[in-house]
Amino acid sequence: MTKVLLVAVHHRQSDFEDSVEETKQLIEACDYEWLLTVTQNSSDETPTYVKSGKVDELIDHITNQEVDMVVTNDELSPSQHRNLEEILGVDVMDRTQLILNIFEKRAQSKEAKLQVEVATLSYLLPRTNLQLHTVGRQRGGGARNKGAGEKALALSKRVTEKQLMKAEVALKVMEVQRLTQRQKRHKNNMFTVALVGYTNAGKSTLMNQLMRLTAQNDKLVSEKNRLFETLQTATRIIETQGNRFILSDTVGFVSRLPHNLVKSFRSTLEEVKDADLLIHVADGSSDKALSQQQITLDTLKDMEVSDKPMITVYNKMDLVERSDYPELCISAKTGDHCDDLLDLIVEKMQVIQDTIKLLIPYEKNNILKSIQKEYQVESIQSVDEGYLVKVKFASTLDPQYLIYRQVD
Repeated sequence: MTKVLLVAVHHRQSDFEDSVEETKQLIEACDYEWLLTVTQNSSDETPTYVKSGKVDELIDHITNQEVDMVVTNDELSPSQHRNLEEILGVDVMDRTQLILNIFEKRAQSKEAKLQVEVATLSYLLPRTNLQLHTVGRQRGGGARNKGAGEKALALSKRVTEKQLMKAEVALKVMEVQRLTQRQKRHKNNMFTVALVGYTNAGKSTLMNQLMRLTAQNDKLVSEKNRLFETLQTATRIIETQGNRFILSDTVGFVSRLPHNLVKSFRSTLEEVKDADLLIHVADGSSDKALSQQQITLDTLKDMEVSDKPMITVYNKMDLVERSDYPELCISAKTGDHCDDLLDLIVEKMQVIQDTIKLLIPYEKNNILKSIQKEYQVESIQSVDEGYLVKVKFASTLDPQYLIYRQVD
């Protein structure tokens, strides 16, 4: 097993200890063996990430403990990466690359593999020279004077750019297919619920428990206890108390999720944007539950979906003796209070799906078309005065349409 030394620079950030612990968990999730953590307080950027004295300390640890790899708690610039590898004499991996590696190992579906490939190639493109900086010395002048290293670098960049373009095109095709599926569900007036939360909070386990409660044991999803187990969004139809809704299990969040990864997984994350209701699953057994909850809320804010209706539940309460959490506490593993969550979902559905009647004059046919395009229309009836339209999700209706409202 690869032996790893974690090095972290404290830039006076308040969440430094949580960040270091999270990176340690990422190392273990990547099936590496964490040996020790070396930290340094600094507010300056250095060519080697840490200062010279700390570099010497790293070299001693690498020699004495037979370290195979050094992982940094932050993303490195290409030059920092190159400098560290040259000085330390072992492989160096930054936090972003570590997460990309985990995603690459977890990816199962064709779409997830393409998403990881696009994110990885985008990350590697500016770092192409890391593998080629020793191949000849780059020289200036005309084309005839260019060194072997420069030619190899240019060739490698062209190959990487071509691979990236090909993967982006293939991913775009799959994104269109996913969009078509979502639009079809929208037209069928299907209420959608998305499970969101910090990675490994138990979202997949909860999804399976809700399916068991509604007698759907044959459609369970993977629920292994490891970070980023779910990369491909899984959707299931849940039927309870005469109500039907689509339940989506989405990729988990961590702090500082790499930008390229978020960008590549945007079609998967669109399931969250299109959801009518969010279930925020937090790990109630963790002593970092509140900070992990804030990471999820910050991510949702970045995705511009923080204003969506949401139910917060604290999971894994079978591991806790008592709880002071004000929200619903459950155990997806044992099923405790999961039926209460189903009741809450139904209550929210009834509020969110509240219907409203509109009377649209025949001469305002363009208004009718806009409403049909933007909202879920339950029925349209032609009466003497115009179109009598029943629209679902009345709470989200644009105020401009309320002048056509009909009161029973």
